[in-house]
Amino acid sequence: MSSPWPPRITIDPIVIPETQAVPYNDFAFRDAVLAITTAAADDLKDTEDRDEARKVIQAQVQYWAQGQLAAGVPVSFATQRRLVDAVIDERFELGVLTPYVKDSRVESIDLNGCDQVWITYNDGACARGPAVATSDDDLIKMIQMWALHKSYNPREFSAASPLLNTALRPGDEDDGVGVRLSATMAVTRRPCASIRCHRLVDVTLDDLLKLGTINRSLHAFLRAAVLARLNIVITGGTAAGKTTLLRALASVIDPAERLATLESDYELFLDRLTHRHQNVIAFQARQANSEGAGAIGLNDLIPHSLRKNIKRIIVGEVRADEIVPMFEAMNTGHPGSMCTVHADGTEEIFNRIVMLWTRGVGAQTPPAVIHLNTGETIDLVVHLRLDPATNTRFVSEVLEVLPPADSELPSRNHIYRPTGPNGRAVPDITPQCLPQLKAVGFDPSLLDPFAARWETR
Repeated sequence: MSSPWPPRITIDPIVIPETQAVPYNDFAFRDAVLAITTAAADDLKDTEDRDEARKVIQAQVQYWAQGQLAAGVPVSFATQRRLVDAVIDERFELGVLTPYVKDSRVESIDLNGCDQVWITYNDGACARGPAVATSDDDLIKMIQMWALHKSYNPREFSAASPLLNTALRPGDEDDGVGVRLSATMAVTRRPCASIRCHRLVDVTLDDLLKLGTINRSLHAFLRAAVLARLNIVITGGTAAGKTTLLRALASVIDPAERLATLESDYELFLDRLTHRHQNVIAFQARQANSEGAGAIGLNDLIPHSLRKNIKRIIVGEVRADEIVPMFEAMNTGHPGSMCTVHADGTEEIFNRIVMLWTRGVGAQTPPAVIHLNTGETIDLVVHLRLDPATNTRFVSEVLEVLPPADSELPSRNHIYRPTGPNGRAVPDITPQCLPQLKAVGFDPSLLDPFAARWETR
């Protein structure tokens, strides 16, 4: 009968002096991590306790080191310690990428295959990183493990399902970092992955004021808009900070108010911020299984969420025809709801909404009817811009949306225009919603352009 694997006995550490040990390069080290992680998988399957897992992994590393020594490849004690830490990271964190995810300066990690790694920092700098796997096949296995064991909703990643988008649990869920993974295989020459690190999960308007995303005028205006229960759409391009601003706006809401968050992949995490939001239901869409069945989209979840005595709904990003039930919710007793939409400017939002509306259930709806719904539903559009020269994000425009008047398009007031430094928002006109804002304490003098200066960094 063969000996059990993993071993059930305590093995004394093999202490090999560094001068006698065989040096391990990155590829050999990654091979060792993969072998030990695979060997320990069954014993660690149901283990969430790191201290208990460390004991199992230490035994596995020592057992593996004995095998290496028997083959004439002595492994130093320092390398064994590194292996234990690396396997712990593989099991509880994001493996070799863990140091980058924990580095507050890192904004994103792009993998063009196992050995082409690019790290983008929050100052806009981009640097080459070390290989993350010994082969593209190993990279695929790594991504598959994350999709199954680190995703909030396990996802398949294979030749049959080559497109993966999911939010990951990077380790300690209280560390304030949100991680989004997008990966592809089979449809690209090599497996590719992009990881976005959301550093500002527990964020407020005060935090954005300090960062320079908003100024004092916008701080007071946006706070009043949330308290006055205006329906707000946040727009901007990729990585403009839409989700971060949405979280900050949500921080203004009364902690006891019952909310529903709806997302394709968990990114808002308001339900985890119990010191700010005590009564939250977090919904996440579900992808179809390998047979193409079982999908539940946001357009299914929004009507369902309204049966849960929700006061406001917050949609992480509207990407398709979920705009239809979203508008219905805003118009039927859920004022103060918010969402984000990808758009490159406030004026583009109206055609963007028509495009989203007609993708599915509203395909036959005339644009004039959609514009009328838009004007009667949305109160404000807040637009964010990313300055590529400095990698800073800031609010550049705020648009008040009103029902159509002289044309099919909704009427609008440019409350804030991009006439400040580098296109930052400056007050331009008094909004029709001013009485509602004043009712919750807004000071109209903050709409004076001279009182709304920016302190640029």
